[in-house]
Amino acid sequence: MAGGKRHPANNSKNFKLNFMETQQFSNHVKKHPLFHQFIVPVSLLLVAASLTNIVLAFSLQALILLITTILLHLIAFIARDYAKKNQDRIIRAEMRLRYYLLTGESFEGKEQQLSNGQIAALRFAEDAELLSLLENRQTYARTPTEIKTHIKNWKPDHMRV
Repeated sequence: MAGGKRHPANNSKNFKLNFMETQQFSNHVKKHPLFHQFIVPVSLLLVAASLTNIVLAFSLQALILLITTILLHLIAFIARDYAKKNQDRIIRAEMRLRYYLLTGESFEGKEQQLSNGQIAALRFAEDAELLSLLENRQTYARTPTEIKTHIKNWKPDHMRV
């Protein structure tokens, strides 16, 4: 190994991912503990406390505190929303490449008939099943949840935030 670099497969992060619980529909939803169990409750608590403060003792400082806590709460959700939208763009690009590698054709025709949620759901299907699902006209009428429940051979995605 030149330069002392380790092969990505030997990376401890990849090692942990390989031995995670097998992903399937029932356990694929990922919650980020710092966001869901700390930032959201604490920011809501701060908004509630500052709202109580403004009701009990109205002042300019109390109003500024309320506005600040609301802005901090919104910033947390906007940052999460941006991350999710960026991941959706990455998933769409991955699906374009994957479909091209499997078929030698552009994904554009299929992509225009599918929502972002449907495309994100289809990424969980193994290659052969993906092509089968894309050939099935019913897939285009299904919700993302319905698509995921129809996938038999689940291809895990442990990297989603």
